[in-house]
Amino acid sequence: MTLASFLDRLASGEPAPGGGAAAALAGATAAALVAMACRVTARRAPSEALAAAVDAADELRHRLMALMHEDVEAYAAVLESRRAPSERRGPLLEAAMRRATTVPLHTARAAADVLELSATLLEAVRTSVVGDLGVAVALARAALDASALTAGVNLRELAEDDFARAARDTLERLAAGAHAQRALAQRIAARVGAAGTTPDDGLDGRSIV
Repeated sequence: MTLASFLDRLASGEPAPGGGAAAALAGATAAALVAMACRVTARRAPSEALAAAVDAADELRHRLMALMHEDVEAYAAVLESRRAPSERRGPLLEAAMRRATTVPLHTARAAADVLELSATLLEAVRTSVVGDLGVAVALARAALDASALTAGVNLRELAEDDFARAARDTLERLAAGAHAQRALAQRIAARVGAAGTTPDDGLDGRSIV
């Protein structure tokens, strides 16, 4: 699927792809920008650390693109289970909703990994690409927030069992980790001389579900 065809499908009247897939695409774009910032820097100042960061960013990009497709498939399974005969609908829907919760949780984890990688690179990349790294951080934060929201919405359709409790714990940890990275955007702005221009994003470390 090309990016243009994906966006056409996203804009259509069909319920899938939806927000979860869009969040994964934002995360993949963030990872791509991280890799670009490292590669541009490495042209003049190659290092093992930058090479490792490129590999990590590329792996995250591929993982998030795979999750974009998995999210489409997961929600399609939810729709199919809702059309199943009544005697089979309950178990099928439960399994489909678990998958539709698990995929955005994985997306949120990958987006958090992009943020953590970006934080290690702020002082390493060239000044000319610090702004691109800042955009990567903004997109990764959006991907984390959006995928956590998707997972939280889907959790509301599941019984409160061990799976649901573990998923909520994961969302709490991811929210706390995002809060710990809260100053990264301000640090990036300070490095390019734009301190004070980055709005507060309102993340306070609390779960959104």
